[in-house]
Amino acid sequence: MRQKRIQVMAGIAALALIAGACSINVERNDDGSLQVKGEITAQALATEFERDPENDSVKVSIDRGVMLLDVEGVDENGEYVANVRIELSAVDGVLVVNITEAFYNGWTVPDDMRAEFNAEISKEIREAVEENPDATLVSLVADNNKIVTEWRIETEDSKGS
Repeated sequence: MRQKRIQVMAGIAALALIAGACSINVERNDDGSLQVKGEITAQALATEFERDPENDSVKVSIDRGVMLLDVEGVDENGEYVANVRIELSAVDGVLVVNITEAFYNGWTVPDDMRAEFNAEISKEIREAVEENPDATLVSLVADNNKIVTEWRIETEDSKGS
């Protein structure tokens, strides 16, 4: 269960970043494409994690490209504490989410298991990109307890110019 719980937490964080943000600003560029700026706070991400009825307490902090996620709750195995360190970046127009450390009830999640989590998250991100081929992540800033993203969305107008 601990493997699934950590993978689900990281996956939710990645999908929240892909799917949307708490505040969105859309502007049309001169070439007809759209510039979409989104911002999501650490508190808003924590609120998303708290929707899981097994999570009793969720703390999220974001600083210098790193999100720290601390979750306490109860599952079928009893009480648990999960701590995850996730590095966030944009590379070649795509969101990159990398779990660099993970602990479950004080147990260090092994490197091979973290690699499996990261591979699954990368797959989910690739699938989201394939569903939205006209969207490119221009920038991502994860600092001061918020994540700010800027996307370029191609439109029929910008594809023709």
